[in-house]
Amino acid sequence: MIRRLLLVLAFALAGASAGAQGQSLPQNGTFATGGSPPADWFQDDETTPKGRIRLLPPPAGLPGQVLELAPNGRNTPSAKPLGLGQLLPAAAVRGRTLQVSASLGATGAARAVLGLAILRRGGDGGSIQLRSAAADGTLQVQTDTLEVPDDRSVEGVVLFLVAEGVSGTALFANVVIGTGAAAPAPRAAAPAPSAPATEIPARVRVDTTAVRRVIPREIFGTNVEIIRDANGLWDARRNRLDPDVVRMARDMGISLVRFPGGVWSDAYDWRHGIGPMSARATTPTHPGADERFRHVFGTDEALAFAREIGGSLLITVNAGTGTPEMAADWVRYVNGDGGRSPRNGRVTWWEIGNELYMEGDASGGATTPQRYADRVIAFSRAMRAVDPNIRVAAIGLRNFGRYRFNSHDNWNEVVLRRAGGEIDLLAVHNAYAPVVPDARGVEPLDVYAAMWAFPQLIARNLADTRGEVARFAPGRRIGLGVTEWGPLFAVDPASPMIDHVKTIGSAIFVASALRAFAEDPSVELANFFKLNESLFMGWIGRRNGQWAMTAPAMAFRMIARGLESGLLSSSVEVATYGSRAVGFVDRVSNAPYLDVLATATPDRGTATVLLINRHPSAAIATRVALSGASGAAALTTETLTGDAADANTGTDVLRIPGLRWGDQARAGPRGRFQQGAESEIRLDRQSLGEAKAETLVRVPPHSITLLRYEGLRRP
Repeated sequence: MIRRLLLVLAFALAGASAGAQGQSLPQNGTFATGGSPPADWFQDDETTPKGRIRLLPPPAGLPGQVLELAPNGRNTPSAKPLGLGQLLPAAAVRGRTLQVSASLGATGAARAVLGLAILRRGGDGGSIQLRSAAADGTLQVQTDTLEVPDDRSVEGVVLFLVAEGVSGTALFANVVIGTGAAAPAPRAAAPAPSAPATEIPARVRVDTTAVRRVIPREIFGTNVEIIRDANGLWDARRNRLDPDVVRMARDMGISLVRFPGGVWSDAYDWRHGIGPMSARATTPTHPGADERFRHVFGTDEALAFAREIGGSLLITVNAGTGTPEMAADWVRYVNGDGGRSPRNGRVTWWEIGNELYMEGDASGGATTPQRYADRVIAFSRAMRAVDPNIRVAAIGLRNFGRYRFNSHDNWNEVVLRRAGGEIDLLAVHNAYAPVVPDARGVEPLDVYAAMWAFPQLIARNLADTRGEVARFAPGRRIGLGVTEWGPLFAVDPASPMIDHVKTIGSAIFVASALRAFAEDPSVELANFFKLNESLFMGWIGRRNGQWAMTAPAMAFRMIARGLESGLLSSSVEVATYGSRAVGFVDRVSNAPYLDVLATATPDRGTATVLLINRHPSAAIATRVALSGASGAAALTTETLTGDAADANTGTDVLRIPGLRWGDQARAGPRGRFQQGAESEIRLDRQSLGEAKAETLVRVPPHSITLLRYEGLRRP
């Protein structure tokens, strides 16, 4: 979205910017010279119907005037929100450090956003955003810096002021941009691994005296899809589940299987997937699609798969093109009337729809929050009339920063206010990263650094969503679920990073995301996307014609099998880094190089400590101190690692005539993407014997280490 906005502004302003050289940046930043829009500011004609623009007298002490943007119901998330822009010419910004300061405020549901983005030929050049903090109309000074490379590919910097939301006002005043000393050449967000870095010290403290919460086993879930024989999970030639995928899924410790999987859910008629195989229908994947599939993997096959791996099923009912009666009949087919006669394991969790808040959803069922809330009420009541003990999830998403997939900023509020009494859980998809539509010209290590920092933003978004639940559905106990999540670099086959989902760098993101889910008190379940396929998103992929685990699957297995149920308090002292804004991921200014999660058994006789090294080239010498324990009878370690952030197990994408996959980028000069093989990802185990209350552990670069203390001794 931001990239398209930059191009719109850049082309519109290209002629006007030529005479701006030598003048202050930006021009008319105090809005002292009026007009509609104010002088020297550009507004795209397509944004005019999306709200009102006016100038207000400033509060005492501020020069000029206050710019007020008042969005209306047409200002849904898009490439052209209500706003203004200027193009800062290349001659004024190349090789400079831009120091931006502005007074921002907002009222109601709106938010003021100021952005600076480098316009660069061939790809994303980097950007920053300032966002209003208060919603009471108070203007608060926000500052940040942006380094612009001294590079001829830089065509300028776009400054934009936009209003997020469909009501309220966004306020801007005294926009000032200083140009500091020359910026260095483009750099990785973390030290590049051209030479081994020195070890970084860290101190971790774990409180073993109390359990903060019981971590739900259901956070270790996955998605399987109905199409293409469940992406190979169903062996159509032998009319059975593929035994290799079943074995690997069981080995991974998967607890919850979401079915029928993603966008297909809202076009799926479950009745096509039951009964004798010879009688099952062949239908398009979704309305208007050319691809068709035979329904060989239906409800009974999904139930059997969940049972085989020791898990349970979560079913997403069709709320796009389906009816409440169809959903109720599905509950009856699976659980029986009153839930008294389950078919092959009772299904507790039922989700109403997939991503119907996205404009242009492929199912054709995209809708408004008001209509969706009415559907939730009708569906939930019909389904509970069959089995009153099921648990019902509605869908939602709170947009944040660059991560804006919900076309309705008021979706959560409307759904929770109108239908909160009918649901047990709000299901969100807030944890895909880094999603870089155009990776050309972007340093891969910058992309990895941004992805590794993103779980901090996921955790913040979960907390904000938890706050919305409390505010809009007071008195209701509504949990949160993340029913799709995972590493995702691109969907365009030509992208130079589309296949990086399978690397150890992606596994590090997986580990940190699981930590965020485990630590949030409201998260009850999570389902990574997706279990297996022959393309690029399956965590179980194909290598030399056989199914094989990727590094993310190995990390998931290590954590799902290795963690205990009781969450312990932990803290870490370690150096931090600043990540760039990349793709759909905002910049993070203080991401710790070491991420930590600690757990214990109910009796606290055994504890585990998960250590995630997010540095691309430096080991972390970590002192782990146990509070409330004088040591342990035995300490063992497991470490998952590779020789570069892009190391992988060598699974490959399916080669299809006429489809050309992009040549994949290497992560730095020591990158090993093209050397993918089973031996590239190593799981090392060590037994260290008796442990004291403090232990020194070396965590290798870009790796995951799990410490296991057994027989904890109390002081």
